[in-house]
Amino acid sequence: MDRWQQYLFEAHPEATLRNWARRLQKFRFFRAYGGHANDGDSLDVCYAYQDTGELQEFFAHLGVKLVMHETQPPQPEPDVSYPGDVYAAFPSLIPGTRWIEQPRYCVIDGHKVFAWCEVGKIRLSIGMNYEVTPSDVTVAEAIERLLENVSLTVIEPPIDNRNCICPKFYPGYFS
Repeated sequence: MDRWQQYLFEAHPEATLRNWARRLQKFRFFRAYGGHANDGDSLDVCYAYQDTGELQEFFAHLGVKLVMHETQPPQPEPDVSYPGDVYAAFPSLIPGTRWIEQPRYCVIDGHKVFAWCEVGKIRLSIGMNYEVTPSDVTVAEAIERLLENVSLTVIEPPIDNRNCICPKFYPGYFS
């Protein structure tokens, strides 16, 4: 087994990742970059959206109430240093919208999910403690059932590199 495989299968044997790949239709296992990235393993799915209406409909379908500001809230100035607590008080807005806050940690169907949006892209992530557990896979299956009627296009792979267990990089896992 080479170093990459040792890292990929460090937390979960290959058979487990193959099983999860077959069980999940939309979510993909992502092996953390590790090291100083301070990231964790997760189950991720991404959707493309065209406009604010589609973004709002998507989250409404999942029962997530988005925070929308009537006027632009204060934002950090470029090249200005802020104490941590002051910086944290600035609302993080979804780029390309008229002042909709990032959903961040939200509850979908009773489960804690992390949601983050870029221009034209929504990412849902499951796995809060640096390692994906079998119960996280069960949560992903439940969320997938809610996503069945979503008309947005799934972005495959959600994270385009070999850390993502997806058909592009691991086709044998999905056959």
